[in-house]
Amino acid sequence: MIRDKVWIGFLLSCSIIFVLSNCSYNKGEAPKPANPNISYIKDIKPILVANCYVCHTDTSTNPDRNPSVFFNHFDQLQHEALTPSTVSPNYTIIIARLKHIESPGMPYNRAPLADSLIQKIQDWILIGAPEN
Repeated sequence: MIRDKVWIGFLLSCSIIFVLSNCSYNKGEAPKPANPNISYIKDIKPILVANCYVCHTDTSTNPDRNPSVFFNHFDQLQHEALTPSTVSPNYTIIIARLKHIESPGMPYNRAPLADSLIQKIQDWILIGAPEN
């Protein structure tokens, strides 16, 4: 009787291991940029200059400016662009804040950017945020 229970337990354990080892979690395909030829100099920097530099440059006099994130220093911008959001794993900090998913929403105390501008920035991030 005990031998039968051990045997059944063994078979059940093997079955579960077999099923679980053949299962995989499919996260889906990684997002792809709508425009893989996006250029920092031509496409992204003008958006940042028009909408972000008022607070995010080391020469800004805006009282709401962030004292540590200066987008006129490319390495700092790239770091922020590639850092994952803690609120939404689907986005980086910059995209989550531009979409007003993460606080504070950006541009600070202003309406969100147009979806087309956010998409350009997201495309640039998806290709690795190069200084091209």
